[in-house]
Amino acid sequence: MPRSFGGPLASRAVRALLLFSWVLSSACGGGGGGDGTPVIPTTPTPTGGFILSVLAPVTITAGQSGTATVVITRTNGFTGEVSVAAPSAPTGITATVTGSPTTLSGVSVTVAVASTVAAGSYAVPLRATATGIAEQSASIAVTVNAAQPVAFSLSVDPVEFELPAGNGWTANGIVSIVRNAGFTGAVNVSVTGLSGASGAVVAASPSAIAATETASNLMALTLEGAAPGVYTGTVRATATGFGEQTATVRVRVSAPSTGTVRWTFCNASRVPRFFAVRDGSGAWRHIVPAGPAAATTGNPTTFSFSLAQSTAGIAMVSLGEKTSASPLIQGFRWDVYYLTAQEVAEQAAAECVRWPDVTTRTATATVSGYQSFDAMVASASRYALVNTGTTGTASTTLTANNLKAGSFDLFVTRSSFTGGGTSPIVPQGVILRRALDPANGAVLSALNYGTEGFAPAVGTVTFGNTNGESFFTAQTFMTSNALNGLFSAVASYTQIARPWYGVPASRLQAGDLHQIVATTSTSAARRAVIAFADQVSTRTLDFGPALPTPSVAAGATATPWLIRATGTLPTEYHARASLYLRETIADPRAVMITASRGYLGGSGTYEVSIPDLSAATGFTFFWNVRRGTPVRWTVTGGEGDAGSVDETFCMLIGICPVKPVSGMVYKSAQATGSVVVP
Repeated sequence: MPRSFGGPLASRAVRALLLFSWVLSSACGGGGGGDGTPVIPTTPTPTGGFILSVLAPVTITAGQSGTATVVITRTNGFTGEVSVAAPSAPTGITATVTGSPTTLSGVSVTVAVASTVAAGSYAVPLRATATGIAEQSASIAVTVNAAQPVAFSLSVDPVEFELPAGNGWTANGIVSIVRNAGFTGAVNVSVTGLSGASGAVVAASPSAIAATETASNLMALTLEGAAPGVYTGTVRATATGFGEQTATVRVRVSAPSTGTVRWTFCNASRVPRFFAVRDGSGAWRHIVPAGPAAATTGNPTTFSFSLAQSTAGIAMVSLGEKTSASPLIQGFRWDVYYLTAQEVAEQAAAECVRWPDVTTRTATATVSGYQSFDAMVASASRYALVNTGTTGTASTTLTANNLKAGSFDLFVTRSSFTGGGTSPIVPQGVILRRALDPANGAVLSALNYGTEGFAPAVGTVTFGNTNGESFFTAQTFMTSNALNGLFSAVASYTQIARPWYGVPASRLQAGDLHQIVATTSTSAARRAVIAFADQVSTRTLDFGPALPTPSVAAGATATPWLIRATGTLPTEYHARASLYLRETIADPRAVMITASRGYLGGSGTYEVSIPDLSAATGFTFFWNVRRGTPVRWTVTGGEGDAGSVDETFCMLIGICPVKPVSGMVYKSAQATGSVVVP
């Protein structure tokens, strides 16, 4: 029979227990209430937690890799960092976690399977930890298929896209194959894990790479309301009788960038596909837009960033020319600016002023009082499109399209043909109406040169330092209401003294300007001079000197730049240096790079190059000029047109990339050549 616990022995045990409790309580600073009563311990309130899971199993061919999405489901308000690791994958299988630690709702895990791993089912264990919370675990179910003969290698560019959530934004990439010797078959391309259920979509278009092709497009987009984070998928390429090849692709959904500089676009055709900034000499970084991909005045698109340094670089990439039947995306156009921080702010503020939204507002009017078959040119504010009908009849119709909101000025000239000579086209009459603001589709009161028109004022400009070259001239009239109306455009000839036509002084208002542009016709070494004045007059204008021959080099594979131009600028051209590049093949890449005097430090030397944007998330190397491709280059010193395909707008109709200021004279000179990137 067991012995009972009582009597003197029990009393001694109780006293010993009480003594031990008192000592422990004293050592720990108490343990009871202030009146000596014991405190009953309570259960701590839960502080939150998380659950770890895997979105879906993965199937991988031996020798290939795949991607799994790991989901972190947070509970009880927990928002802290979670670290995810894959510490003990099966032999021959490696697991790499991307995006850990994270405060988001998941991470991605790239699973690579060695070619020696046998076909079968495997589990890759995962562990997740967070401060103060119990460790969580899950596993990735991996099915390994047996390796097959390899017909090609596969690559994806970029590996990671970056987009805002929804708003019509998309991004373009490329999936490329390198065929092994003898393989000429079609390759089917698909993307798994990014079908849209997770908030992001990536698809191949077309879905097959034909026997004559080596690449297909990747199109990425995000859904409205997609949560910020990195979404991961797998690009799969298959060919009949050969092993599947895979590559990882990610879509990073990011909130719009913020900052004190706001570069706002109001015209959908101007919004770039990619926008990057470099502060001083720092790294290039991608700027995530706010607003829609198709900008309007009422709903613009803004790229925001801040600058701490005195100089900066801005790089924009947009879709360019499409000149082939290739299924790949068309060519690309880069616009790169190296400016002072103040110049960046000014450029950003001027965007919607220089390139306002396209409108559907129109107006019409009848025109009469001209001579039969006069040349008639009409212009309206802010680059509205104005056309006139034939002047072979007694009256004709003027139609104005794309009229911006608010008032506009209308400028209509008529010129006669002299049948040759030094001035074959002579302006005879002008009609100028200011501050018109009709309703959309309105018919304006009739325009009549006999009752409303006036004769132009005429001065003479004698051009110096022409070196006997022939040259073009264009003359325009500007108002403070954003009119840049063409007065006269004359084809190239050698006569150095030329009439300068304008609006008579009695009809001028504050803010009115006259512009004259002269451009030599030697395309390999153009020189130009642009002058502004309140009134036309008799004066001289000299062309600047020839541009010293620049050094334009193409970089080798290890060089951080693809094409670079260096050289010196005569004093007349210190204001700016630019480099324009255009491939001479189908679907060309074109790059316009401009460096201001402030950025260059006011010196007479320059160095401009295609920037290395590889550090900016979402940049696609496919946008670059292609190696082995002939590239036509134009280096321009000074302010004026920089040699792009838009050059004729300045040379022939006076729409030039300079600031119109009375009394200013801008000079520029160019050199051209070609180079091949090795």
